[in-house]
Amino acid sequence: MSLYGKLIDMGRQPSGFLGRMIGSLMNLGHRDAYGWGLSHHSISPDSTVLDIGCGGGAAVRLLAAKKSTGKVYGIDHSLDMVNLSKKVNKRLIEGNLVEIDCGSVSCLPYSDDMFDTVTAIETIEFWPNLIDDLREVKRVLKPDGSLLLVNRHTASDKKCKWTEFLQIHTSEGYRERLGDAGYVNISIDDYSKEGWIAVIARKPQRKQD
Repeated sequence: MSLYGKLIDMGRQPSGFLGRMIGSLMNLGHRDAYGWGLSHHSISPDSTVLDIGCGGGAAVRLLAAKKSTGKVYGIDHSLDMVNLSKKVNKRLIEGNLVEIDCGSVSCLPYSDDMFDTVTAIETIEFWPNLIDDLREVKRVLKPDGSLLLVNRHTASDKKCKWTEFLQIHTSEGYRERLGDAGYVNISIDDYSKEGWIAVIARKPQRKQD
């Protein structure tokens, strides 16, 4: 396996010294992308938010900065990343503004209709069963709650090193898969930051009796 392939595998589930180092570097290197992505959605101070694939915890910390009475949950399937995220967010955890859990997007350890917003930043390419996992995320969203996806993105007429491992390669692909998973009101920004895409989709509201 090439060095690049090994790095992709490590990105899928960072572990050990190298994994912790990658998590720390992502906290620094992706700060601009985190800020750009989160700027697409207004998050109220009293809302309950989940960040899936929280990694080193930088996005959780940014989300918690918007909180006063709400709470931010982070979840990652790598125990090393969970521990790093807990370290990064230690004071926020002590203040009961943040909770970090270990678990999989395929079986989230949360109740139905729990979150106002779910974020997933550079993680969906690693989700094992994309449509089923999107439906599992929808389960834990409140009716009319929002899913914010932020990911690397390559225009259909260009090739780069990221293309080979991205699960979705076009804006239309995002619309199709989110629609198949039952989301509505899908909006996409694939132009304001080169090489990145931000997608917001909502869980349908409950039908009135």
